[in-house]
Amino acid sequence: MHFQPGVLAAAGPLAVVLVVTRGVGKYTGDRLGAAVGGAHAAVGANLGMALLPQAGVAVGLILAVAPNFPDLASMMNNATLASVIINELITPPLAKNALVRAGEVRSDDRRDEPA
Repeated sequence: MHFQPGVLAAAGPLAVVLVVTRGVGKYTGDRLGAAVGGAHAAVGANLGMALLPQAGVAVGLILAVAPNFPDLASMMNNATLASVIINELITPPLAKNALVRAGEVRSDDRRDEPA
């Protein structure tokens, strides 16, 4: 599997749909799950954002599914890889912000220095 920039024009909109749909699903599902599970409000409000970074599962799934759809394999590979690239570039800072807002990590940027 490799990324083909030439296919991005066709696969790009699908990648955006994947990213947005996945984000909405995570956010909605996590809020609902937190409410049902009785989690603290700050956790429920921020958990979806903290779970957005991803890569391995999506790539593994596309490798498993693409051989079954040879006509769509190139489009599926490129859309999935583009969505992974988007998620890996944008979501880590969002996840950090969500963890800070939920009170799970310190909000300062100090690094613990060795003694």
